[in-house]
Amino acid sequence: MNYLKIIFFGFLGGVAAWFFILSVPGSSSVAFNFIKGDLAGFLGSTPAPTPTPISVSPDFWQKIASGHALSTVAIQTFKSGKIVREGSGIVVSSDGVIITTLDLVSEAEVVQVFYKDKILRAQLVKFDGFKNLALLKSSATNMDVARFDRNYQFQPGQDVIISGKIVELLNPIIFAQRGMISRILSKDIVIGTEMDYFLSGSKAINNSGRIIGMAYLRNGTVRLIKAEVMDDFIKSYFELN
Repeated sequence: MNYLKIIFFGFLGGVAAWFFILSVPGSSSVAFNFIKGDLAGFLGSTPAPTPTPISVSPDFWQKIASGHALSTVAIQTFKSGKIVREGSGIVVSSDGVIITTLDLVSEAEVVQVFYKDKILRAQLVKFDGFKNLALLKSSATNMDVARFDRNYQFQPGQDVIISGKIVELLNPIIFAQRGMISRILSKDIVIGTEMDYFLSGSKAINNSGRIIGMAYLRNGTVRLIKAEVMDDFIKSYFELN
């Protein structure tokens, strides 16, 4: 019984001592450092601090989008003399070959491409319904050509910018909006971003300024076709032409 009393009163004394230490102004940091030092001694190293998220300014993303403007075109499709859809396309050869989504051009009787200050007609020369890809051929020459990052490793939470062009008063105007990779599916990627009707055919660009995919709309979401899939589709066309 005497041993139990000694242990009990020793415990109470320790609790009282800690209350006394914590009641002294500035003692909380001392107590924390004491515990931290004891934990470091037990583990053999100092606990690693939590990393601070890196914020990227809007100007940074705007600069990236501007750098891709020359290899981006605006597209309008017509049926029975009326505009059916609007979106963007990506220049893949200097002699006027453009990649976009099949969704954008599948119902079109006429396809118009807006490049710099020119309005050009384009013809559908290759498509793949499963991949939702289409190649257009315009009469443009000396076009700036886009380059794709076919080896990009997608991970949920990565920031991207969706950038393309839209026609305002017969002039192609560049647009850009932020997005984040939400889900990775077997066929494509789901992006968390504002869904606008003109996003089909827009570039998906990472924070290194590289094209990692192309946007399209499906089931109320914005999705990406991977750059690797696009690049293989383009190569298969040029191998036969």
